[in-house]
Amino acid sequence: MTQSLTIPPILYLPCFDYQVHRQRPQQLLYQLSLLGFNVIYCNVTQDKKNPFVILNDHFAVCQDLDAINKNHEYVMWLTHGPFVEQLPEYKINMVISDIADISAEEFAPFEVWEKPKIDAADIVLCASQIIYDATVQKHSDVMLIRNAADYEHFGQVLDKDQSLLHDEIEARKLCLNTAPVVGFWGAVASWVDYELIAYLAKERPNYSFVFVGQIFCHGPEQIGKHPNVHWLGNRDYESLPAFARQFDAAIIPFQIRKVTEAANPVKLYEYLAAGLPVISTDLPEVRPFDEVRIGRSPSHFLQQLDEAILFDRSPEKRQIRQNQAKRESWRARAQLVADQMLYKLNGKQK
Repeated sequence: MTQSLTIPPILYLPCFDYQVHRQRPQQLLYQLSLLGFNVIYCNVTQDKKNPFVILNDHFAVCQDLDAINKNHEYVMWLTHGPFVEQLPEYKINMVISDIADISAEEFAPFEVWEKPKIDAADIVLCASQIIYDATVQKHSDVMLIRNAADYEHFGQVLDKDQSLLHDEIEARKLCLNTAPVVGFWGAVASWVDYELIAYLAKERPNYSFVFVGQIFCHGPEQIGKHPNVHWLGNRDYESLPAFARQFDAAIIPFQIRKVTEAANPVKLYEYLAAGLPVISTDLPEVRPFDEVRIGRSPSHFLQQLDEAILFDRSPEKRQIRQNQAKRESWRARAQLVADQMLYKLNGKQK
């Protein structure tokens, strides 16, 4: 049951709009609001005519930064390092610094902010073991808080009482409603292994490979045109279960390098919550999941994909994957953070 807490509201300064990606910050902060924390999530997109959109009794999306009362006391939730410089502009009761990626390769420009972000924090959250190991000696209060899934949202896929999901008719058309359909959702970014995708598409022309997500690089153009590869672009978070219902298996085809080795893919948990067989490249954060098949070379990845489609789609195996995702929920992650925040805040008030 949601209850009000007598602590300052959590303020999240604009990195990306709440409605667009629904990734780690949005999920954790929304779950904290359900636990009774007041949250103000600031959008990049501004709409001064509608400064606040209220999502529940404790969560507001701010669309006008000028409407933020800087005389009020806040708990600042930091993900974007440069916002450290803005901390003096606010009355800060506590700082939570959340580190989801290492400052290397594509994220190397943010390395300059890593130490100030950690130094400013009362609590530091780390999304993966590699990030935690690199951070735990730099601060006295560091927590390993991995990513998770919104189980209720993605569990709709196998809900027999849910006859038609949001945008399911469009999803059927875009996925061509053919079997087998191999799916992916999330950012189509530079760390995706496009050579692997080209190999899979060439070797399995009878498979349909469907990519749902905003395209951030020229990777799709580099692999040439394969009639069985479909780049659908960005879709609303609400539509993802409809696409999952069309998929026979889901993939995490990431290159193996510093950025991906330190990554804890949100899509992993979401795929499992949807009951989908999952095939991934050999990522450290994926290895502990017995339910996930690991492809350690292109040919091995293809073998794992074939076997997943043949053997991993039974109701029993789908249920095992969903049970795993249920245990790895955003609510459980948020509760760990909430407990530590309250412990810290109570200490400050004494």
